[in-house]
Amino acid sequence: MPDLTRYNPFQEMISLREAMDRLFEESFISPRNLLSRGVASNLYETKDDFILQIPMPGVKPEEVEITAQQDTISVKWETKPVAPENATVHWRNFGNGQYQQSFTLPAPINPDRAEANYQNGILTLRLPKAEQARTRTVKVNAR
Repeated sequence: MPDLTRYNPFQEMISLREAMDRLFEESFISPRNLLSRGVASNLYETKDDFILQIPMPGVKPEEVEITAQQDTISVKWETKPVAPENATVHWRNFGNGQYQQSFTLPAPINPDRAEANYQNGILTLRLPKAEQARTRTVKVNAR
């Protein structure tokens, strides 16, 4: 006769404490992780250039610092939202702060020919590819 064991549903259940620990471990986002994600940005590639767009509402263009070398662009800026005079603040989601973001591009660029434009709160960088990184078409000669 086969052995029979009584089914105990509590054996398969985990304790509430274990469940809460697992919930926090798997879903908690630390401030370090938020900072490492960086700002939202767009990167486009054309035949000759990379085009990088970074939203920077309320930032003065002269206060943006951009450095470029080989395949890396670093952008540094500061936001300083100011409440209107005699206004009551109900909420404030635009934080004051300094930001710095580095972007590694898929190929080297020519930093001497890079251009930056700021329009409608968006910084747009045109980053020409280095000569050795540009796509070339090679024609086959038959003899």
